[in-house]
Amino acid sequence: MTAGGARRSRSLGSMAGLLAVALGLAGCPPAGVQKKPPVELKGHPEPKLVGAEHTVQPGETLWRIGQTYGVSVAEIALANGLSDATKIAVGQRLFIPGAAKPAPKPAVGTPEPKPEPPKVTPIPQGKARLRWPLIGVLYAKFGKRGESNHEGIDLSAPEGSIIAAAADGTVLFAGFQRGYGELVILDHGAGLLTIYAHNQENLVQDGAKVGAGDPIARVGPGTRTSGPHLHFEVRDGRIPKDPLEYLPEPR
Repeated sequence: MTAGGARRSRSLGSMAGLLAVALGLAGCPPAGVQKKPPVELKGHPEPKLVGAEHTVQPGETLWRIGQTYGVSVAEIALANGLSDATKIAVGQRLFIPGAAKPAPKPAVGTPEPKPEPPKVTPIPQGKARLRWPLIGVLYAKFGKRGESNHEGIDLSAPEGSIIAAAADGTVLFAGFQRGYGELVILDHGAGLLTIYAHNQENLVQDGAKVGAGDPIARVGPGTRTSGPHLHFEVRDGRIPKDPLEYLPEPR
């Protein structure tokens, strides 16, 4: 290498070093460097979404489909983001939560009740410390799963559904982590953290202030073994806790 080439190489190296320092000071990791979250994330066993997929046939209604699988109209509507239970189309694919296989279809002529819109859990105003981050179907709880622990709960919901902050707080981390995908970590003070994972996209950035109910992310598409869902964790003193102990009773 010539003397001029050596000087150019040192100059480029110095510029790269300065850029890395500048990015670090700005809170942005250099390209190719993954941010490290402020709490230890061990990953978690990916639960299989319990349910069945159903393709709407001519003449079917949501009520008859629900009767076939033994699942209520409200549960099917919530799991599929249907605001009007009367509006389904032939060929439409529906996820039936909690259904393993079809039961015998209701007999022809069975009276069908008038459909009602699904009941939405109101935002809690009582003693619960947190609010539900979204309206969905709870299909995996906190606790032991085989030889590992599931450190949160899983809520199935249509892909793209808004995930809301469970309480006022500050964004400690918004980014990608192996085993969690895109996730957001919120600090609510007094050692209480909440974690929202498997997101389609994060809508907030590190350091942002959020209020309870503010949009922070969207539900992702899930994996080959599970459908769209939110993995939600609560850390109290950075120790994983059962989120259901901090949330109001689901209705």
